[in-house]
Amino acid sequence: MAMSIPSWLYYLFALLMLAVAAYELGLLLLGIATRRYAGWDVELSHIFMGVSMAGMFVGQWAFGKNTVWEIIFSLLLIWFLFAALQSVLRYGLHLAHALIHAVMSFSMLLMYWFPIGGSSGSMSMSMSMSMSSSRGAVDPGLVALLSVILCASAIFTLASPIKGRSHFGSHAPAYVYGAGDGSAVAQDPSSNSPAATLEETFAAPWLVDVSHAVMCVGMAFMLVLMT
Repeated sequence: MAMSIPSWLYYLFALLMLAVAAYELGLLLLGIATRRYAGWDVELSHIFMGVSMAGMFVGQWAFGKNTVWEIIFSLLLIWFLFAALQSVLRYGLHLAHALIHAVMSFSMLLMYWFPIGGSSGSMSMSMSMSMSSSRGAVDPGLVALLSVILCASAIFTLASPIKGRSHFGSHAPAYVYGAGDGSAVAQDPSSNSPAATLEETFAAPWLVDVSHAVMCVGMAFMLVLMT
């Protein structure tokens, strides 16, 4: 299937993944500067995911050993499962926003366990097939389920009236200073620092959600290529 995909599409998705990673890095740095730590784990995970997936779509942009990436995403998977459990214990039974990031971390692990060939600059198809066959074939049903979950998350995130929830969650301190519906960036009104002013624009809740949706769609596309 990967051979029938035009190479420009791989480059497009790779650039989108890098754009999301760069945006998330900006969010992380601004959060540190303004001492707004809510969502730092999501931002860090999206940085890793964006850089990693760019290398999957375009082989020349890949770096680092697969084992290192597998360790990173395994740790992220454990962290988000723990965060989801903490959220449920603290706020009662609900769909914790950390769960979707656990799904995304698990999806990243699958991509490394069952690699495919990307664009013309990536590994050869025969090498990719041999690497994948050494670990067996990925379950198409699992891939389909994860792809549907990721696409559904993208759709519901963009359609939700509570903006910014994809990063911060409904109960995070990010909503303490907002209107409660995510319509405003979480900022202490007493803070008038340049960094806080910049974050109010750069970390607009709708823009945060768009970055999440782009990451979900790119990840779902990569999963489909694995089948």
